[in-house]
Amino acid sequence: MMDHWKPKLKLLSVLSTTKELLLRSKNEGWPDEEPSEFAIEIDKIISHIFNPKENPLPEFASILYAPTGPIQEIAMSNGWHGAYIALSEEYDNLEYLIREEKIKNV
Repeated sequence: MMDHWKPKLKLLSVLSTTKELLLRSKNEGWPDEEPSEFAIEIDKIISHIFNPKENPLPEFASILYAPTGPIQEIAMSNGWHGAYIALSEEYDNLEYLIREEKIKNV
């Protein structure tokens, strides 16, 4: 397997796990959107990863995993905040690697 695919495949795992947790969650307050709507946003990120014509990650992706962002709020009110912390840390690390790779290849 080529090294440049490793971070993308690991990110796919993070995104898939997040999506699974979102789809099992209920809206318990903020944000106004349903968790399933954020699962759709996760699908958009996944399509960006494997579309070589576009940037590797859309700009809105970082907002989803940001502290006090929508996924954290959903996680806190649905009992998977610990999993969220691990997923968001992994997301941040992988996002950095993927964006840095893009810069080097320009």
